[in-house]
Amino acid sequence: MFVTDFSVRKPVTALMLILIIAVLGVVSVSRLPIDLLPDLEFPMATVLTEYEGVGPEEIEASVTRLVESSVNRVDG
Repeated sequence: MFVTDFSVRKPVTALMLILIIAVLGVVSVSRLPIDLLPDLEFPMATVLTEYEGVGPEEIEASVTRLVESSVNRVDG
């Protein structure tokens, strides 16, 4: 009830308070650093293993697993 009584008795003061709050809100939002789509860089390494005339199971067993175990040891 205090807010409504104050607004009825002093409408100009209540209006000025509302305008001050609105202006401060607009200024605050305009200075707020918001990035909806930030630039993200994920560390990634791509290794392509080829071995002519061999099936995928043999490539995985003889080449890919050796490469994966070596690459897993790299920091970063």
